[in-house]
Amino acid sequence: MRAWLEIDLDALGENYRRVREKIGPGVDLIAVVKADAYGHGISPIAGQLDLLGVDAFAVISLEEAKQVRLQAAKPVLIMGYLDPKELSEAIDEGFILSLYDRELIALYQRIAERVGKPARVHLKVETGLNRLGMTIDEVTDLLIGQHRFPLVSIEAIFSHLTNASDRATNLEQLRRLQQLVVKTQGRTPLLPIHLVSSGSLENFPEGFFDAVRVGLALYGVDEAIEGIKPTLACKSIVMQVKEIATGEGVSYGHLFIAKKPTTIAVVAIGYAEGYTQALTGRAEVLVKGKRVKVIGKICMNLITIDTTDLPVRRGDEVVLLGSQKDESGQVATITASELALWSNLRHHEVITRFGTALPRIYFNGKK
Repeated sequence: MRAWLEIDLDALGENYRRVREKIGPGVDLIAVVKADAYGHGISPIAGQLDLLGVDAFAVISLEEAKQVRLQAAKPVLIMGYLDPKELSEAIDEGFILSLYDRELIALYQRIAERVGKPARVHLKVETGLNRLGMTIDEVTDLLIGQHRFPLVSIEAIFSHLTNASDRATNLEQLRRLQQLVVKTQGRTPLLPIHLVSSGSLENFPEGFFDAVRVGLALYGVDEAIEGIKPTLACKSIVMQVKEIATGEGVSYGHLFIAKKPTTIAVVAIGYAEGYTQALTGRAEVLVKGKRVKVIGKICMNLITIDTTDLPVRRGDEVVLLGSQKDESGQVATITASELALWSNLRHHEVITRFGTALPRIYFNGKK
């Protein structure tokens, strides 16, 4: 393989246990495995999380829900758009639908009547993100008038934080959710609520409610919880090593010009494999356990790195995300946070870009 991903299932298990410790007893853990489990591979990750004891899963599509169902019998919340044909199948299979628009409840009722099974739903409440979701008043009306839609089974309420690491914003969104509870108290059954995501696990215990939705913390990407470990590494190989003279340029447009005699290595990965061109001129990689600069414009399937003074040869391993030891056993690491900073992207986008293009190797413990 010229470039690949390595997924550490032991690290996934350790991260799962740390999240459980953080949320404590009585709070369910909903594992977010949308976008192919953030590039980690939805089927093996869902299977592993099921063995670890996760309570439920959250996905974005019917196809993802079906992939999870093959691995686990736990509840699956579909948070994305479904067309009427997909809705029929989702209801028939017992998946949980997101009810994010008041007009949808009548559609869910009609399809449930045709299928002959109740539509299981979680109500999506708008508390400040101003994306998908209904207002407090709309949700209140739906809950009070739920008897008009007997085949729509409302099982929970959820919302989405605007800036999970900002406690002040979180508290304001919590206050709005509490308004809903007050408005419906004594008029409708008390429903479970889920609000918190990975970035708010540390600073917002008041928002745990009955369940939390966690993705990044399970994958060791979000540093919100002390001690979590990255589960994913991205690696490639050196294809060629060459010398260039002072004044020579590297890659398209010669964005890099050598100021002295320089040894460069050409590496078998590029933006088609998820190593975004936005990293050009900013990123570093690991070779022989040492950080080296990515130089020149990042190409579709190749990058060039400065390996001056390093004994690099064709076939040597290059780590673009993850850790590597040097000859003395010292470990160096390139984190998703660094890649996100260098590319002006979010952690989510960095790791899912790799996952759409590269083969994966799964392992427990040391390889």
